Amino acid sequence: MINRMREAIEKGEFCVTCEVIPGRGAAEPGQVHEFETAEKIWETGRAHAISVTDNPSGNPALLADSFAADFWAKGITPLIHFTGKDRSRNQIQSQYYMLQRWGMENLLLMSGDYQTSGWSGVARPVYDLDPVHMVQMSLDMNEGLVVQGRGGDSREMPANFFPGTVVNPFKYWEGELIPQYYKLEKKVVVGSRFVITQLGYDTRKMEELKFYLEDNGLSVPLIANIFLLNAGAARLMRQNIIAGCYINDELMATLETEAKAEDKGKGARYLRAAKMVAIARGLGYAGVHIGGFGITVEGFNYILDTADELQDQWREWAKEISYGRSDGFYYYQPELDAQGVPTGLNTRSLASRPEKVRNRKVMAVYGLSRIFHHMVLTEDKMFFPLLKSVMAWRERKKGIHRSHFLEHLAKTILYECQDGGDCGLEPAIYTCPMSRCPKNQRNGPCGGTVDGWCEVYPNERYCIWFKAYHRLKKYNEFYKMDSFITVPNDWALNHTSGWGSYTQKRDNTAKRIYLAPRGQRGVQNDALQQ
Repeated sequence: MINRMREAIEKGEFCVTCEVIPGRGAAEPGQVHEFETAEKIWETGRAHAISVTDNPSGNPALLADSFAADFWAKGITPLIHFTGKDRSRNQIQSQYYMLQRWGMENLLLMSGDYQTSGWSGVARPVYDLDPVHMVQMSLDMNEGLVVQGRGGDSREMPANFFPGTVVNPFKYWEGELIPQYYKLEKKVVVGSRFVITQLGYDTRKMEELKFYLEDNGLSVPLIANIFLLNAGAARLMRQNIIAGCYINDELMATLETEAKAEDKGKGARYLRAAKMVAIARGLGYAGVHIGGFGITVEGFNYILDTADELQDQWREWAKEISYGRSDGFYYYQPELDAQGVPTGLNTRSLASRPEKVRNRKVMAVYGLSRIFHHMVLTEDKMFFPLLKSVMAWRERKKGIHRSHFLEHLAKTILYECQDGGDCGLEPAIYTCPMSRCPKNQRNGPCGGTVDGWCEVYPNERYCIWFKAYHRLKKYNEFYKMDSFITVPNDWALNHTSGWGSYTQKRDNTAKRIYLAPRGQRGVQNDALQQ
């Protein structure tokens, strides 16, 4: 069967996907309705894939693979949302095998919304792999995994996955936005075939993302998220119940006014979606991802038809769809018209980066960590040879599972250590990704942060990558965040000495994948995909 989405993207056609939400249960009336609506949309011939969500908002729902398989059996190309929140790496691999067996290729890989419910209590989060790792695994399977066995190595049959990822450019703090882009670069370098944006209503941010990739030598098809936003959903987003979405006061007031209309704002939100499709085309995006509660085939056709009619005025709509943050950080300076009025677009001139956050919550124990790392954990410095010798001697005498009470005690006091021998402290700039990040993100932030705060603990804990950014900014050492990919945690080292693993080169620091210098990463991306 032809994969219409992959074919469109690889041929440079404007790709259109439409999202459905399976919801709870196995065969509920709502699921029947969603499936029938998706069938009708597919029959228009205007969608290249039907996108299926994976436990959105952290609630259990019908497995996206199952709904997608039903689409596939009907000749409908699915785009399967695939998150790491509920799966270990072995479960991920098993599901990849299943999708390979069925012949389904399109994956949208992301960390996923944090768990908010579950049977008899809230479910335990997993987050064994982050999206960078999940892309790597899918492409390794495309090569045919090499498996070690008693009779020698064997190679599995190659898969043919077409993995994509997401990014959230709708961040208005410097310390939130730039780590988002650093992580995106890692996703693209390892082989993400397309990128879909988080939902947002700010044309400058949409253009900013495209400029950022171009200016850093990375070429990847961008797909704009076009969400049919109503006042009810917007309220949930502003309360962080639907995470990672920015809705400013002006847009909220507009939606509240629209909701008072006879059609409850339906016409206005469909027209806004059509304008955003026109904007995406005008900006040079490779496609659009259309979603929202209650979408109909008539509404889907209206959006695309109206976008065609409005296309020539896309710059006018860009000025209108500018629900950003007046005091927010943008990577580029604004474009102004002849009267000095912002056009809703950017120049190619970089904006200044004045943000400075150096309070105790951000900088605590970092100075001490820097000194200790420099003196004891840096190979060419004074105490490293001694530490390495002591660790090797103790392991020869008692093995890697020996007692390491003092090390663990110190790390617990300073970093709330969970005693992971494959320690992530140094790659995350001494902000532990296992104890201080609920999603255990080792290569950069998820998309759910709010004003620098963690999605799960807003106004209580800063995102560890927000902290990392400002720690590095003080010393102008951003290369420590954006120059390498951190490999997944090796759980075989759990409850062992992190110093032992580090000095004996067993941990992630010895296995990290270094990125090419900035500007040459597009070449590295091509090489890794060969």
